[in-house]
Amino acid sequence: MRTSSKGFAMNVTNYQMGRRGFLVMASRAAGGAAMLGLAGACSGGSDGSGGGGKDVYQGEVAVAHLKAIVGAAPFHIAAALGYYKEANLELEPVSFPGGTETIRGMATGMDFGMPATLPGLIAVQKGQKDLRLIAGAFNKPAVVFLVPADSKIREISDLANKKIAVSQPGSITTYFANRITKEQGLEPGKNVQILNVGGPPDAWTAAKQGVADVAWSNPPLSDKLVADGEARILFETSDFVDHWPDVSYWTTQSFIDESGDVLKRWLKAQEQAMETIKSDVDKAAEIYAKAVELDQEVAKTSLQNAAEAFDLSIDMAGVEENLKAGGEMGQLDPNDFDLDKIVSADFASVKG
Repeated sequence: MRTSSKGFAMNVTNYQMGRRGFLVMASRAAGGAAMLGLAGACSGGSDGSGGGGKDVYQGEVAVAHLKAIVGAAPFHIAAALGYYKEANLELEPVSFPGGTETIRGMATGMDFGMPATLPGLIAVQKGQKDLRLIAGAFNKPAVVFLVPADSKIREISDLANKKIAVSQPGSITTYFANRITKEQGLEPGKNVQILNVGGPPDAWTAAKQGVADVAWSNPPLSDKLVADGEARILFETSDFVDHWPDVSYWTTQSFIDESGDVLKRWLKAQEQAMETIKSDVDKAAEIYAKAVELDQEVAKTSLQNAAEAFDLSIDMAGVEENLKAGGEMGQLDPNDFDLDKIVSADFASVKG
């Protein structure tokens, strides 16, 4: 049985506290973690999909908002339907409250993960030169901004002197809040305030308690709040940008060189889960609803609306849009970026 070269912990009590252990413990306090696909070696072919001759890989996977965003649904579905088991993978996804924290989780010893695309690019330019983008995960902007159902805010122009709750500094939610309010003639930091509070549940709590007037969100939580009559969608980021890989799959060049086959097996399992969402949404919704403690009809709505965005292909136009966003926020220099070195074409198709 193969173990990750960075180590593996079966449960939280086995972690050796240190920088990595602290980050994982903190992430669990914020979002929790789940053991997915745990099984012994299983029989099968030797074609790289798992089974005969393939060592079992055990390791942690860094995931942004594991239970809070629809882009993470394939993790739950792949585990429940045995796709990880078939691929001889024993994975422990660890949830982080933002893309930047997800990248930090990878830096502390997790071999691969799913951060938001923009924080991955920022991390590369800030020194994590070994990072590689290997596949798309959710190729459309999924972020929405909500207000309480009884709010007097009806238009973006009503946000003057209001507060918007977003995720972490450098996040896509911070970018969209700044960009869209600027486009409406507002000045973030002057007549509209951007508050970094964390994931969708944290942002919604801030809005309900009056700490913020607007909260960023993402299906399925946004669908649930609207269906329950608690919230209204003020605006959707998909109305402002066409190409935008919201989250994507990343690893390091070191792990590609060491264990490229593990990545192929993992991505195959993720793709199987994506195809299940598209071909049998009722089955997928039943699994997803249970995993994230959601009404099944709401889960089905979220998955149906998101289905076409689940795609392993790398949308280069969207990656370049992320670079532009990072430049506008002053987080990176788009002109000092060699995407050919960062984007690996060995695992998924590259478009555009």
